Amino acid sequence: MKRKTFLFAAISLLLLLGGAGCEKEGYSDYVEGYIVASFQADKIGEDGIASGRTPIGFCILLENSKNENSNYPIDFYTFNLPDGLLDFPKELIVSGCNGNNCGPIFFPENKRTSYKIRFNYKVLKESENMNFVCGPCTAMEHSFPWKNYSEILLKSIVKLEK
Repeated sequence: MKRKTFLFAAISLLLLLGGAGCEKEGYSDYVEGYIVASFQADKIGEDGIASGRTPIGFCILLENSKNENSNYPIDFYTFNLPDGLLDFPKELIVSGCNGNNCGPIFFPENKRTSYKIRFNYKVLKESENMNFVCGPCTAMEHSFPWKNYSEILLKSIVKLEK
């Protein structure tokens, strides 16, 4: 009887510890960053044809990022920022892309540190990414370099006060 009890306890402990490890698998430790831009694009289906619109996408700049003063102050983009977490004015959230370069529409300089969050993230594999296109200028030489930035999945998101 003791052997069965011990075996049951050992198996339960292994399952518990193994399951706890899987939940965090692939996610970063907590980081802090800012929502600095938004965009909405055309979703591309497996057949390569536009098939509707993406959800609103958001660009994130990590705190103390080397990209802070670059032409494109962004580290990642995501489509899973929960609705209502941050109170964005309507004029900041767009239903399109920058018409000049098919990139996101960045918030004005004075708003780029207004929407701070703490979160865990997981960089999505290419097969998990949302396939999208932001307008016709994607084929142009000076279009926004989406390929330089990774799509991420956010988890445990907390709004931080400035």
